[in-house]
Amino acid sequence: MTLLHSVRDLGPRGSRRELASDDPAGAISEATRLVLSAVPAWWTARAREVGLAGAWLDVEFAVDAAIPRSILESSDDAPDLDALSSEQLGQRYVQSLDAGVRARHGRHYTPTGLAQHLWKLTRKDVGLPPQGSRLTFLVRDRACGAGALLVPPMREHVQASVRTHAALALAALPETIAGIELDPNAAWLANVILASEALPLLAAVSDRQKKPIPALVTCGDGLVTGERAARVELQNPPYGRVRLSVEDRERWAHVLYGHANLYSLFMAAAVEDLDQYGVLAALVPTSFTSGRYFENLRSYLATNARPLNVAFVVERDAFESVLQETCLVTFGRRKKQFTGVMAVNGHAQSVARVKVPTTKLPWLLPRRADDAVVAAAAATLPLRLVDLGYACSTGPLVWNRRAADLKARPHRDSVKVVWAGDIEDGKLHQDKSRNAMRYLKLRPNEADAFMVRTAPAVLVQRTTAPEQTRRLVTARLDDTTLTAWGGRVVVENHVNVLHPVVENPLLDLDTLAAVLATETVDRVVRSLSGSVAVSAYEIGAVPFPPADVLAEWKSLRGVDLERAVADAYGPNR
Repeated sequence: MTLLHSVRDLGPRGSRRELASDDPAGAISEATRLVLSAVPAWWTARAREVGLAGAWLDVEFAVDAAIPRSILESSDDAPDLDALSSEQLGQRYVQSLDAGVRARHGRHYTPTGLAQHLWKLTRKDVGLPPQGSRLTFLVRDRACGAGALLVPPMREHVQASVRTHAALALAALPETIAGIELDPNAAWLANVILASEALPLLAAVSDRQKKPIPALVTCGDGLVTGERAARVELQNPPYGRVRLSVEDRERWAHVLYGHANLYSLFMAAAVEDLDQYGVLAALVPTSFTSGRYFENLRSYLATNARPLNVAFVVERDAFESVLQETCLVTFGRRKKQFTGVMAVNGHAQSVARVKVPTTKLPWLLPRRADDAVVAAAAATLPLRLVDLGYACSTGPLVWNRRAADLKARPHRDSVKVVWAGDIEDGKLHQDKSRNAMRYLKLRPNEADAFMVRTAPAVLVQRTTAPEQTRRLVTARLDDTTLTAWGGRVVVENHVNVLHPVVENPLLDLDTLAAVLATETVDRVVRSLSGSVAVSAYEIGAVPFPPADVLAEWKSLRGVDLERAVADAYGPNR
């Protein structure tokens, strides 16, 4: 079980160790205490299954990891969890956590299927044979929770070692499997779960050779680097924006841009501690593949451990209450020219092989096989929005900060508001649901500031629903509409505004709006954007063909333009 800690604020020192005091053993919920108090009986049942007896049925004796006494002093009312698998026990622990703790740290159980898929990708990238194999290198998870991601490699290692190398494998476990976890209760549970997977080794050695199974998980900060190099770094890291100290911001400056997201720090830390043949395998949000805040991380990863595979998780409900699109991704020190792209929906299906840039640019990664050709062609095109003579910005009105100034009727100092809901089917209209807040009362000097738009532009919705057929939803704010709406408007911040910054852009506004409305460019954006949100940054990264091709588009509309744009992003361009 891996815990996703959505940590909003690490405090003034930016130390993750401060989180350890958030959930001291004495403050755990009664449900969690009951689950943990049932673990000794669960261990006894597992040990009996492999033929052990006596002291080896006692988890305190058999596992060299200190039991949190405060949660085990009273166990008369412990539930019967003996029939649960390792994965199910970890899941029960997370489900037992207090709702406030889960919400504050975003703790979610990693589905068994995804843990298995990630290990399958990893073992292939690290060069293990198709069938089960003993591990001769270190596999580490630096935010391991109760060990879900470590269970598949541990299980494979034990099965491959039990008949011929049991004693050696048991003694060498600390050099093979390692975990780090900030929550002391989860760290202890991880040690018990991983030790239970090693029980066949313990049963296979002679009584004279039997020793307590060593602790494989330490309680500590997974962002500490510079210890043992690992061949494999597995992780489902904590994620969420964090406030860093000055020292920590300097420490991680090479992967930061603006806001720091905790999972990017964990990915960077893992790469630092890989050996020369190492592989980082992570289950993370897809936001790092495209967002501006991750551009330095992309460049660092692509330069120091090239992406080997990206597998998009199709099941959006794979995690309870996690709405972000997620992916399984592997990076390797042994660099490859192409990155495999897959979709995971119960099983992994190959989508494409693409080249990922080593620059800070977003990665073009097709989510579907039929988008592969378009994405590959787009990656070779030379121009971006700025080269066309345009800039893209986000609408300046943050409505909830100006709620008191939003009115249903116009006033002397008010301006009509353009909402995202006003953009539909390529046209701008007044969405009735927004009429109660249709006008913004301006403050002194705002009329001449950036808040008010008086010139034509192309408008693009910033956020769309996953089920929508289009990711790019656009409309023209033309002179006619501007005049009808009073000659000036205020654009709300769920709308992107594309406007010319040179006198003669390569595409006029009408043609640019028509091009963005084509199916082909929408498919490009779907391969570019790591979420349902389409930021100004990502629109600015959309590739366009050379100027001579753009010139041919100016006189085209409808089916003719669709065909011309498809040809420009096609295999025979």
